[in-house]
Amino acid sequence: MNASNNGTHVSAKVVELTRDYMSVSHGGRIYRIDFDRFPYFRSCFLGELYNVRASAEGLHWPDADIDLELAFIENPPKDPVTVDVDWWKAQRKRLLARLGSVGGSVKSPRKAAASRRNGLKGGRPKASALTSAVRGSARARGYASTVAVRG
Repeated sequence: MNASNNGTHVSAKVVELTRDYMSVSHGGRIYRIDFDRFPYFRSCFLGELYNVRASAEGLHWPDADIDLELAFIENPPKDPVTVDVDWWKAQRKRLLARLGSVGGSVKSPRKAAASRRNGLKGGRPKASALTSAVRGSARARGYASTVAVRG
């Protein structure tokens, strides 16, 4: 992704990604970001890590809501003040839950048409006793609630 720094073109790109670190190119330099020093990157999806944006001051991962200043990457403090990973994960979970609820409440013409077609077929099928038992068993074991049963 790109930014402008005094009229010059600045871009950022992940050039290497391993289990323990990633290397990001920014302004002609390569910065190594260790996941031990920045542990919240370990909880990100690959797509979130590769979606990095440049600014004159640093790097930004918009999907993961992470910002790092170049000065901090180049000259880290001796006693780093880090964000608690559990706090960051809780914030992220709340954000994703809000996004999911917004997405589920969207009313589009396509969704309305699909609902009408389903209604013409008799609506949502009733769960059989076997399907209900399998779903309950799957929930008890911690699996997702959607279980396909072929009869």
